[in-house]
Amino acid sequence: MKNGTLYAGRLKKFFTKMRQSLPKPEIPEPDDPVRRLAVAILGAGCSDAEAARTLQKLLTIFVDWNDIRVSRAFELGRALDDASPAMQKRCHQLITALNSVYRLENKSSLDRLKNLGRREARQFLEKLPGMDEHAVAAVFLWSLGGHAIPVSDPVLQTLRDHDLVDPTADRSEIQAFLERNIAAHDAKEFVLLIGAFASERRPSGSRGKSASRGRSVKSAVGET
Repeated sequence: MKNGTLYAGRLKKFFTKMRQSLPKPEIPEPDDPVRRLAVAILGAGCSDAEAARTLQKLLTIFVDWNDIRVSRAFELGRALDDASPAMQKRCHQLITALNSVYRLENKSSLDRLKNLGRREARQFLEKLPGMDEHAVAAVFLWSLGGHAIPVSDPVLQTLRDHDLVDPTADRSEIQAFLERNIAAHDAKEFVLLIGAFASERRPSGSRGKSASRGRSVKSAVGET
């Protein structure tokens, strides 16, 4: 990324300020890879807490992952009372990813990745149809314990609004930049903090109650 050294310095100062101003996050236990895949896909444009609630709604209407994967995007959107193009796109992506998992694993599970090396597991995710860079990083971080920094749309906007990344850099470049400058042992804390920071500063009409100040930022990843 252009001017990487300049932005790296700003990023580290910003991380320090978040640690000082936000509640210390509780790091959740590793998540099921398929569940994290679904949360990441549904949550690319919102907080993980909002995506988790959306997923929970789906799972109360559809029997299981197999029921979701054999459905159509408009059926998922109808179940969620959301026929917007953005939701249709996310539902289609989710169905594609779940079917990709089933074709490769003969079941709706990615537990096999836990027994692979980190590099091999990430490469598997990157080649999986239906996955984007945000979903790959989320599964790698929250399910497999790898070093990754998933960047959702709200986080991406926050990084740009605070001049922490080059304005011409795309999501893939930004995630790579963050992974170079946020140590592996700090990655989960950073993701939770900047997710909470981004949610608190979204317009009140575009976020759920989970974004309220003072609430534990653990819910941004672990709530269902």
